[in-house]
Amino acid sequence: MRFWTIGIICFLMVSFAYAQKEGEQEMITVTGTLARVVAIGGETTGWAVKLDSPLEVEGKKLSRIEVDAGSNGEKISELENKHVRITGTLEKRHGVERGEYWVIAAKEIEEIKS
Repeated sequence: MRFWTIGIICFLMVSFAYAQKEGEQEMITVTGTLARVVAIGGETTGWAVKLDSPLEVEGKKLSRIEVDAGSNGEKISELENKHVRITGTLEKRHGVERGEYWVIAAKEIEEIKS
């Protein structure tokens, strides 16, 4: 009985630690020009930012990254074709046609005035 109790406690501790690590996503900030994007099959967020400088993620250099506007959905249309700063978390998404691709889940989007 003790063996099972200790085993369950260890399992719960490892699961909890893993869940906490997964829940902690690092915030990043990118700058670039915001544009609408369209993809066959709808495997897109509808928005992407052409980055001012490439972003390296898992050994790949990205020159653009799709943007999930989230709660900024109404504001994002006003920023089309403008130079913006986006702060959010990186997410890897999976599509049937595209496979894996990266998206920035925006917490804050603002225009950068020159």
